[in-house]
Amino acid sequence: MEKYKNLKKNIKNVVGEKWSLENLKDGFEYFKELNGRYPGSIELDSFEFLPNRKMIERRFGGLQQLRSVLGYEDVHFGKGKFRSEIALRVNKRGRASELALERILKNKFGEVFVHTEKIFDDSRNRVDFYVYSPDGNFGVDIFNTDTMLNLQNNINIKIDKYKNFSGKLFYVVANDNFSQDDIDLSVLHKKKIFSNNGSVIVNLKKFYEIIGPMKSYPKPF
Repeated sequence: MEKYKNLKKNIKNVVGEKWSLENLKDGFEYFKELNGRYPGSIELDSFEFLPNRKMIERRFGGLQQLRSVLGYEDVHFGKGKFRSEIALRVNKRGRASELALERILKNKFGEVFVHTEKIFDDSRNRVDFYVYSPDGNFGVDIFNTDTMLNLQNNINIKIDKYKNFSGKLFYVVANDNFSQDDIDLSVLHKKKIFSNNGSVIVNLKKFYEIIGPMKSYPKPF
């Protein structure tokens, strides 16, 4: 690429592959151009223009040390200003996604049959939406996240929150960067299991596919 002249593609299973600091710098900057932020540790293995985590740990001692070598001011991306910026961005996107989904659910199932922030147990825990449908009632928890690691951490926290929730529950990931295949793979490697067998994790596209053919009750007079 003209803009990133030192961009290098990661060729898998090549022993002793050499990466210059210029290669790494362009890889970081290209990732930022695509995603609006620099990569986290777990994302190195899936980005084709950066080496894997093992190589970085072996050569630099870890991603934090590499960031320092490359001259990034906020060395630890999980702390300080960078972490605050991530939290603010995720919270804003999450709220926007929640409002958008609320409109869609109410348009499909009817305003009377979509309860927002419904309390479901004695501790006054709330589910984002509880929907009444002739095909079966269900709950929805929609959230946004930036990395697969944060997605897994979010789910682990939510499992405890919804341990007393009965019935179908959709954990809906609002970030379009996560394919359903990525999400399904993360579920396979989960150590913490759902206490509710009716729980599933889906992205928005998959969620719309599921609710698309579902029936709604007639509007009350």
